Amino acid sequence: MDESLSDQISQIDQIWPIAAYFIILAAMLVFMLLLSHFLGPKTRSRAKNTPYESGIISVNDNKTRFGNHFFLYAIFFVIFDLETIYLFAWVIAFDEVGWAGFIEASIFILILLAALVYLWRIGALELMHRHQPFRLKTIERQQLSAQQESSEHKNNQQVTVKR
Repeated sequence: MDESLSDQISQIDQIWPIAAYFIILAAMLVFMLLLSHFLGPKTRSRAKNTPYESGIISVNDNKTRFGNHFFLYAIFFVIFDLETIYLFAWVIAFDEVGWAGFIEASIFILILLAALVYLWRIGALELMHRHQPFRLKTIERQQLSAQQESSEHKNNQQVTVKR
């Protein structure tokens, strides 16, 4: 009975720094949120809710659609960034895993390199190649519609002048 009590006390002695860290972290988070709520600006204006890009107010109703291949870069980054986590763990445990770990890490790197070569070969990394034709078609379509509108406007002016 006395041994189990001393085991529990030793476990508490080992855990309390982590528990204290998370309690202090939660308290600081709550404190900072409350501080920003009470000390932050409370202005309400029409301009504050206007969307803008890089400090420039939008001129027209821009509804540009982006394809989902923009997100491929984010996915590629996450995938190839995760490899560093695994390799870092391997480097830390290098003495323990020995040559078997080195061979496994080499196979892991080769698989990732094969994936990168495959992505490169299918053109998944060529962003400009995918957007240029779409963007040119959009610009040509906008120019054509602007020309049609201006010609219709001129025709309407000529009809009103003839009357």
